[in-house]
Amino acid sequence: MDTTNLYQGLTFLAWTSAGFLIIVGLFIVKVLFDLSSLLTKMNQTADIVKTSAKPIFADITESVNIVNKYMKKADYGLTKFNDISCKTSKIVVALLSKTSALSGVLIRTLFGMFKSFKRK
Repeated sequence: MDTTNLYQGLTFLAWTSAGFLIIVGLFIVKVLFDLSSLLTKMNQTADIVKTSAKPIFADITESVNIVNKYMKKADYGLTKFNDISCKTSKIVVALLSKTSALSGVLIRTLFGMFKSFKRK
């Protein structure tokens, strides 16, 4: 009797193990099927994003080129303005220094003439 109970227990264990392996196998097949479906949908989504992104990137590139062109024009204008303002300030400083020297000489001359008229 002892062997019969052991035989029946091992037979039950074998059948339940086989049942669990079949159930786990079915779940693995379902997971693989769902994973395949998910990857297909992700590939389709990536294709849609890729086709939608191309015009957006083209517009961004065009906008960046336009802004770059305006920045170059502004930089050129600022450089030109800086050059002109430097030249103008040099001319004004030179003119003021000449005027200052001339007015000093003129004032001394007039002061001298005033003194000479005052003595007479």
